[in-house]
Amino acid sequence: MRKSAAPFGLGELLSDRLKAMGLEQNIREQRAMLVWNEVVGAQVASAAQPEFARDGILFVVTKSAVWANELTFLKREIISKLNQKLRGNAIRDIVLRTGKIKPPLRTDGESPEAILEGIPLSDEELEQVEGIAQLAGPVGESVRELLATVLRLEKWKKSKGWKPCKRCGALQNRRSGICPICVEEKVRTSKRSE
Repeated sequence: MRKSAAPFGLGELLSDRLKAMGLEQNIREQRAMLVWNEVVGAQVASAAQPEFARDGILFVVTKSAVWANELTFLKREIISKLNQKLRGNAIRDIVLRTGKIKPPLRTDGESPEAILEGIPLSDEELEQVEGIAQLAGPVGESVRELLATVLRLEKWKKSKGWKPCKRCGALQNRRSGICPICVEEKVRTSKRSE
């Protein structure tokens, strides 16, 4: 017996909206920072650390121009390994710059999933997540996991000292207080006005 097509519901609408917002893609991009050390190994991790991910681009700080040059030749391989680990094409490019790197994130052998799962959500946050998940209908479980991960990633970043970008509000960890995307946008705008 053939099932009749279900009417278009809030769950489908919410699922489409989350995809349109790129939330799932954004989570994968952010997780790239958590799996970086595991993917590149201890030697590279001690010389290069990711600082930001957005729109498929992972911004990485290296401790010297020599390291930036070396990693330029390894970009395709690193991107491939990151995407394999993230189970999707989250990262399409890596932008390298030299600067002061922060010590690699110590995971003590824990997986990124375990690190995020270990970050508690408040009762209020859990209620909000649950309320939205219930509205999502058949995709409620996916929405619940997605929103909980977003909140945990935000908490993780804040615990590492990340602050809102002075221009766009996205969490960033640069001394200037401006995220790499806004810095690039500012450079592009100033080049156009020349």
